[in-house]
Amino acid sequence: MKLSKKWLILPMAILVACSSDDSSPTTPADSAASQGDPTSSPSGDDNGGNGGENGGTVTVSLPSTANAAIPDAQYPIWKSLWVVSMKQEVDGGSTLDYAAFADYPNAMRVWWDNGDSKCEVTGMTKLDGKDFTSWMNTHTGCSVSEGIGYGMLIALFNGDRTTFNGLWDYNRGARALAPGNNKGLMPWQLVSFRRTLSTSAALDADLDIASSLILASYIWGDQAYLEDAKIIINDIYDRGINPENYLIYPAPNWKTKNVYNMSYFSPVAFRLFAMVDGAHPWNDVLNANYEYMKKVQDAGATQAIFPDWSNAAGEPADPLNNTATETYVMYFKESVRIPWRIAWDYYWYADERAGNILKKLGDFVVQKSGNDPANYPKVAYNYSTGAEASDCSFCGTTGEHYLGAACLSGFGVNTAWTDACTSYFNSFAMSTTAGYSGTYFKQILQMMYSSLLNGKFVKPNF
Repeated sequence: MKLSKKWLILPMAILVACSSDDSSPTTPADSAASQGDPTSSPSGDDNGGNGGENGGTVTVSLPSTANAAIPDAQYPIWKSLWVVSMKQEVDGGSTLDYAAFADYPNAMRVWWDNGDSKCEVTGMTKLDGKDFTSWMNTHTGCSVSEGIGYGMLIALFNGDRTTFNGLWDYNRGARALAPGNNKGLMPWQLVSFRRTLSTSAALDADLDIASSLILASYIWGDQAYLEDAKIIINDIYDRGINPENYLIYPAPNWKTKNVYNMSYFSPVAFRLFAMVDGAHPWNDVLNANYEYMKKVQDAGATQAIFPDWSNAAGEPADPLNNTATETYVMYFKESVRIPWRIAWDYYWYADERAGNILKKLGDFVVQKSGNDPANYPKVAYNYSTGAEASDCSFCGTTGEHYLGAACLSGFGVNTAWTDACTSYFNSFAMSTTAGYSGTYFKQILQMMYSSLLNGKFVKPNF
């Protein structure tokens, strides 16, 4: 371990994250209006949204069974299992060279439990008193940008500024390792606080990171968050948005693939970008992606679910990255994140388009479960046929994160379902015995969805 101790001053498909500290919030400087107009009015109070697409007034409320004590209890468990600081690794005996993050001694990261031998944190035998084996070091050594984006949103909405700043530091340290002048987008995969394994970006992560920074600038009144968000936003538009159709590239180096992932579409992100960046047509991007999503949803066999991957024409498409050869046509581990992103937009902005999407998804979920959340089939569905993926041995959808997505599918449009589903979802405690092998995705989404369903996604006073 070659980083001096003086640097280590330190004061984590049916699917499943705002309070502030004592800082006085201030409003970032107004920016010029973005090109294009949003189809819906981005207005509302702290508890939800109003202002439908056609000018009507809609109030979107939380489930009657929402209970903020649930995420309050889950958050420290999730954080203890999945968030680690550079200081913790060094104190635990790590022999890695941390010089690359010397400018960010308070950095924290979210573990990604993929079990890659290239990610081993060599030499670490302890973590806060817990014995660590080589197997555990191998399963906790990597981090991905997605986890940092999710983690920043979760920390923000659960009022943890220290962890938020630690994850932001990790994001900034990782971006400093990107090649050339491409410093806005975060490299997708890294080894601990040491080096990149992949310098490609994953755009959903960058959307979440920039969104969290904009929100933090309002909640905690620090302009530094906003200024960094603007750097990321500019790079997202220049490298991550197709200028011909305004759809989101999954990654900058995927521009020739003609394949898109609708779970990357974050309507709230584009509304926030339009609010602070007048140089780019973010409202046009918002509208184009909503139009695309409607096209795909209406063309499927169920007219409700989505494929994991699709092309510009809205047809299921293999991303050709060896991860979805059998599942790209399924409503599965990618597309099942859609309910969260759309429910968040509906809750804050009451966009009629969001409500329509959720209504169709919610009706599908209710029909498949017999209106009982405990009975929802734990299997993926084929977008093109509407059938269960019974011939796919690894297409199960067990886990609290899938259940949370089912609850969010009816958010604001089917109160009876969402009330019952949220109550059932809240009965599942955050596991304290995660094995760091295959549970990262489950628990980070459980934490995120729990925070939205139970009222932690409080909209700032913009």
